[in-house]
Amino acid sequence: MPSNPHFYIILNQVAGTGQAASIWPKIETQLKQKQIHYDLQLSHYAGHTTQLAFQFAKFKYTDQILLIIGGDGTLNQAINGLQNAQRGDIPIAYIPCGSGNDFARGVGISRDPLTALEQILSATMPTAIDLGYYHDTTKNDHGYFVNNVGIGFDANVVSTTNHSNHKRLLNRLHLGSLAYISSLVKVFMHQDAFEVTVTADHQNHYFKRGFLVTTTNHPYFGGGVPIMPSATVDNHQLDLIVIEKLNPFFFCYLFVMMLFGRHTRYQAVHHFEGTNLAIQTKTLEFGQMDGEELGSRTFDIHYSLKSQAFWLKKQA
Repeated sequence: MPSNPHFYIILNQVAGTGQAASIWPKIETQLKQKQIHYDLQLSHYAGHTTQLAFQFAKFKYTDQILLIIGGDGTLNQAINGLQNAQRGDIPIAYIPCGSGNDFARGVGISRDPLTALEQILSATMPTAIDLGYYHDTTKNDHGYFVNNVGIGFDANVVSTTNHSNHKRLLNRLHLGSLAYISSLVKVFMHQDAFEVTVTADHQNHYFKRGFLVTTTNHPYFGGGVPIMPSATVDNHQLDLIVIEKLNPFFFCYLFVMMLFGRHTRYQAVHHFEGTNLAIQTKTLEFGQMDGEELGSRTFDIHYSLKSQAFWLKKQA
């Protein structure tokens, strides 16, 4: 660890339906007891973390570490702020306080905030971790992702859940998973198959009945589902999964297999990997990036690899 580390903390108080706000006093106590220097900034609205991280990147001092307390969406915004400032060399530390926390699962960060803090304080040097970068020529849209970009079924579930009339109430009752499961069933009944073309290793692969198309940086999506068990954040590859539309009975069976990471051997599941991948769709489909909605649109999206320094010590 730097001899005199200084943490620039961005706290998203509403992450995890308030978990981040409730855990902050305990984190603050630990930092003060250990005489750790820090500055605190609160993220107040969507996109604010990106702005704060960008400004921090422009005025960073020696031995400063950016510490994010929030969910994967907050982390995504911070990553985009640093990368937009072309400062992927600035180390990020992360205390997960969201609802899914897939990135923490993927890189070996404890999902217990105080244990995650101990991992941060026991780290001695930054570690380079792969990021995904996407550029969608349809809307000239681009960005960086730490988890995955999904098109089709999973993105439709994200959108349906976010716009559910019951989501806020269930979250307050700590029953947010019920809203997700309800959306899962609803979307499956209404999500149509769609045509999708995948480009990998300069070869095109056409699928007439695409259903779920996910490009991922590590194994997990949807709050711990191992969509690609062999993916890692340091193998310098992105993994792309296409699952074709299935009848309800086989889909339920495949979904159970997916929970155990045993779905990739089935004929309806197609896996690609590489440093440059592309996806094209012809119909309007929902998209999501790290759990944030991309809307319903056609996609002509290209993926490549980037790198980001992280301040962490993985769990043994």
